[in-house]
Amino acid sequence: MAIMTSETAAKLCEGILYGDPRAEIKSFVTDSRKVTEGAMFVALKGENTDGNRFLEAAADAGASCLLGERRSERGNCIVVPDALKALQLMSKKFLDGRRPKVFAVTGSVGKTTTKEFVYSVISHGFKAQKTIGNYNSIIGLPLTVLDVKEGCEALVLEMGMSGLHEIETMSEIAKPDVAVITNIGTSHMQILGSQENILKAKLEITAGMSDGAYLILNGDDRLLWRERGRLKEKYNVLYYAFINEEADYRITNPEFHAGGLKFDLRRPDGMTVYGITADTVGMHNVYNAAAAYICGRVSGMNDTDIKAGIAAFENTGMRQKVYKKGDYTILCDCYNAAPESMKASLSALMMLVRECSGRTHALLGQMNELGDNSAAMHRDVGMSAFDLGLNYLYTYGEAAKEYGVGALIEGMKEDNIICFEDNTPFEEAARTILDRCLPNDVILFKASRSVGLERAVEAFEKLIDERNKK
Repeated sequence: MAIMTSETAAKLCEGILYGDPRAEIKSFVTDSRKVTEGAMFVALKGENTDGNRFLEAAADAGASCLLGERRSERGNCIVVPDALKALQLMSKKFLDGRRPKVFAVTGSVGKTTTKEFVYSVISHGFKAQKTIGNYNSIIGLPLTVLDVKEGCEALVLEMGMSGLHEIETMSEIAKPDVAVITNIGTSHMQILGSQENILKAKLEITAGMSDGAYLILNGDDRLLWRERGRLKEKYNVLYYAFINEEADYRITNPEFHAGGLKFDLRRPDGMTVYGITADTVGMHNVYNAAAAYICGRVSGMNDTDIKAGIAAFENTGMRQKVYKKGDYTILCDCYNAAPESMKASLSALMMLVRECSGRTHALLGQMNELGDNSAAMHRDVGMSAFDLGLNYLYTYGEAAKEYGVGALIEGMKEDNIICFEDNTPFEEAARTILDRCLPNDVILFKASRSVGLERAVEAFEKLIDERNKK
């Protein structure tokens, strides 16, 4: 089924069309190698290549229309001064025509998981779509928007960034009706330089919001709480918190057991919602679920449907997957890493071990984009690991050795710390860890995505299988 014609696309992006105005566009791609029959190929300029070089190849591969900065002699072609801006403009006008209720989620840590929680709730009350995978950038978000189907009532979008003005651009495209900021952490410190700049970047989510739109914020985050007076002048601001007694929504009685969580939530009207549950672990996920509850509440959903949506939540990718393998419990969280998420995963590890009465092991890879404070932040995580009660610490990579330094400072025995070099085979690391494990132990694997620590998890599982066969 066609999304639009080439003539419509040209009007939306304000480009000049050469070719058949009735050509049907069924999908949008920015990689000429992924062109399928009926796709529009958008020729973007990147750091290493220029998509305009591949216009003819895309036409030959079956693209029904090309969007680029020069005219192609093959196929139908829309010519614009800037293909990225044209893609963004096209998606903005396209969404204006569909106009579902838009939920936007950002934050230094937890935005993808919170997006999944919000979608799980909202899809219990509306025909909903969401950001798929990592399509949360100034390129990915427009592609998500252009995939919105007729009849979609709610769109849940994730907004990430690597610098200032990117979330601003996405917000102006999406015009959120409801926006969530999970926290202001230290991710991207190397690029933005300070938490104040990170706060500024995250608050760009309000750029496309109208007066009176809902802004849902973590009331236990000191930087977000500080902004309450200014933000409440324009938006319907609702804070959720566990510690902050002044927050609009108060998390109470959090419990963790058998790989799941349960909590109550006191609303601004004085009523308490009891027994909110989800099949995941960690206090950070209680916060994420609370934000999703509020999204459902401000959308007019009833508590029964909201609670059912939270209970139906499923995590994605390699984010905090908990499962049994042989005699052991594995907590795999290899998608991303920052000081805040590292500590959250370590806390989740300690909650898991209560159920099985075993010992705790953590293989931690390095965290990226921390700038000049990288060593200190790695050490701080190591100190927290010991303070939380971690039994065995394993580090992977040069920068990650600082975890061990922090743990030693706090008092962890040197024999309980092993540091693997960057080039250590994952099989060797996995074997070393397994040799120290006893039945009922719980093992955390956590690192920035670039480390590829999921390969250590795969090696660990393979070794367990091999030993169980003997």
